[in-house]
Amino acid sequence: MRKISLIGGGQAGLLLGFALLDKGYAVTVYTDRTAEQALNSRIPSTAFLFDSALATERALGLNFWEDVVPFGEGMHVDFRGPDGRIGLTVQGRLGDLQGQALDQRTKFSRWLQEFPRRGGKLVIQAVSVADLEKIAAESDLTMVAAGKGQINAFFARDDERSEHLSPPRNLAALLLTGPKMLGDRPWKRVPFRPLRFNFVAGVGEFFSLPFYTHTKGECRSFLFEAIPGGPMDRFQDAKDGKELLEIARQVIAEFAPDDLHHLDGAELTDDDAWLKGAFTPTVRKPVGRLPSGGLVMAIGDTAVLNDPIAGQGSNNAARMVRHLVSRIQARGNGAFDAAWMEDSFETFWAESAMYTTAFTNALLKPPGAPVMEVLGAASQHPPVGDAFMRCFDDPRNYWPWIADLDEARRFVAERTVPCAA
Repeated sequence: MRKISLIGGGQAGLLLGFALLDKGYAVTVYTDRTAEQALNSRIPSTAFLFDSALATERALGLNFWEDVVPFGEGMHVDFRGPDGRIGLTVQGRLGDLQGQALDQRTKFSRWLQEFPRRGGKLVIQAVSVADLEKIAAESDLTMVAAGKGQINAFFARDDERSEHLSPPRNLAALLLTGPKMLGDRPWKRVPFRPLRFNFVAGVGEFFSLPFYTHTKGECRSFLFEAIPGGPMDRFQDAKDGKELLEIARQVIAEFAPDDLHHLDGAELTDDDAWLKGAFTPTVRKPVGRLPSGGLVMAIGDTAVLNDPIAGQGSNNAARMVRHLVSRIQARGNGAFDAAWMEDSFETFWAESAMYTTAFTNALLKPPGAPVMEVLGAASQHPPVGDAFMRCFDDPRNYWPWIADLDEARRFVAERTVPCAA
């Protein structure tokens, strides 16, 4: 039985671990947190999974919360000026691609308990370079999903694919509960339970998603993405979640005043339901060479770390897991050498990750002519809005029209002519 070791107990590491166990491999996951520590930590993110990512979890029997987590049924987006006025509104339903957002503290704590029950080996320790040398020497394949950890230094930055040299946004996130933000139709302007987006020109973005946490059940997550040094960049000095919430009220009052009433009576779901910080999105070379010459492979955020503006982090991890399981199985008894690692990643990049990264980076900039063509039509024609939002499930579907005005017009025409008829 081939032995595979995974460094990291997050979305990529654990999901791949379960998937490989399901295929009969001997799998060890190394993580620096126990299940209890994961449950009682600060929120790590506000990840939302679209249907294809949820399907991967369903297939492995890991969807323990599907019946209690509220579904996000579509997206409602307001494009605003810096004075808060709405210039364009676009909304669309996700249909069968609707997704869910589950507190990763809730998820990973349960998954860490479940992994050894299914025959996996779980090792709780912070992995040093010496540890990694030993692990790699004793394993047929060692993969690193360390998120933003220091161990990523073994993987060189891919300068051609990494657009950013500094954080494009300063981030702040909260989990909130309150009487005016829960239920099936919390926004009167939106005829479904929405992922609520605000893009404010020259200022940044903020999002509100239907969410679930073990501490309060149904709630909503709020994510603020402030352009560094801009008028919304005021969260980083907050000392705790309560201060962060007060700043959030001020920001919404200034840049989306029509949404402020949703925060009436709002409070944090728990004392750890907040997060702030910044990071530089980076694509890394997939092969890491240890001092001894041993090889390790980057996966998940270690390989492709994107800004959260497009909500693709955990979705990208699920796509990569599906790809890697197929590649590992196809390798049979062959060596997991540098050539295999590079080819496996390059194939995934060409088929999926390059589109996810390009789409995410596009959202960090003012929209170009092709996108404006589609957004303008989407504001008037619901089928165009639905089609636009459904592409979030697989950003490959934004191409070719996202970069070609003629293709964008064709995209619109195919969805508006039947309506006119």
